Amino acid sequence: MDLSRRLAEAAVRRTCVLVVEVPGWAATRYAAELAIRRRGWRLASSPADADVLLTCGTPGPRLAEAVGLLWEQVPGPRARATVTARSAVDAAMEQAAAALLDTGHQRADAAQRSPDPAMGTRAEHDEDDEDSGGSENQHADEEHASDGSDGDMNDSDMNDGGGDMDMDMEPGGIPLAGGAQDRDGLEMDVLHVPLGPVLPHWPAGLLLHCTLSGDVVTEARPEVLGAAVDAVPDPPMPGASAVDRLDRAARLLYLAGWEARATDALRLRDDLLAGNDDASVAAGVDRLVARIRRSWVLRWSLRGTGPISSGTCEELGLDDRATGDVHDRLVICLTEARSALEGDRLPAPVSPEILAELLPGLEIGAVRLLVASLDLDTGAHLSTGTAAR
Repeated sequence: MDLSRRLAEAAVRRTCVLVVEVPGWAATRYAAELAIRRRGWRLASSPADADVLLTCGTPGPRLAEAVGLLWEQVPGPRARATVTARSAVDAAMEQAAAALLDTGHQRADAAQRSPDPAMGTRAEHDEDDEDSGGSENQHADEEHASDGSDGDMNDSDMNDGGGDMDMDMEPGGIPLAGGAQDRDGLEMDVLHVPLGPVLPHWPAGLLLHCTLSGDVVTEARPEVLGAAVDAVPDPPMPGASAVDRLDRAARLLYLAGWEARATDALRLRDDLLAGNDDASVAAGVDRLVARIRRSWVLRWSLRGTGPISSGTCEELGLDDRATGDVHDRLVICLTEARSALEGDRLPAPVSPEILAELLPGLEIGAVRLLVASLDLDTGAHLSTGTAAR
């Protein structure tokens, strides 16, 4: 066996997979994440970190366009797979591994790949560029190569809001002063930034059309890009369950930078799905909650982020357990998982429409944490979009 083959096999054993979930295929995503972990692979945090792009479900036209843009940003060697049922996950993993080891396939892919991959289309309302063609419906933009919880804005998105400012005065393509009043008294440009619909650890199909003044969200409009019209999703899973709560806690912990504890939450979720004893899972949840409560670093990093008052909860029809900051909701999310194991009834998921009321006034760096801390149902039809498109 030649050296290049040995190196390729060693690299495949450390494969990073970027998972995209289409609304309606949560069960398939759960199975895919379990298969990834069993192989010793890792979940990717951005396209630049990925070797494999795995789509769970059959996306509609606009969501498929977003996945296509995401694929253009994955560096080679790379592989792509789509699964529409839990039973097909293992076969998709094998095919992806084989594609990564296929030297001829990788060379052909590299030859066809654009040297300047698209980084996303312009945000809603950014119509000042004569080359835009007035295509407001092309919001499938994203996968920005950021791997933190900073809203995942990239240079091409930020560049769209610059108006007629001198580009030499825009470090990294980020426009400087020239618009609305910021909190420190400076004039900041108004930017239109799309978030979603295919960010890691992000609700399936959710697309947020955000307007920013400086680094503060002044307006947000949620939309759900869903499955193809004739697609057959997974059998429905209960939205308010211990499995759902553990999955949501894992997403939030990943975004907060605590990958080890996020993996613990996913293992507990998978133990429940495998039919393991509820008592052992409950003991694991208790240990996880205790570790989170003891971590002053986690508490400090999330303190005061995404606060929701009791009055806001009452106004929006949210359960009182949504009050507090992101850290409070993380702890409550896990305690609800514990309660569900004992048979307690949990609050039902809410529509993403509430984000239009919760996000204005929030710094862009806190948006993903707030979204991850809420129990959102992206399968619901929104007045601004439809999950069936």
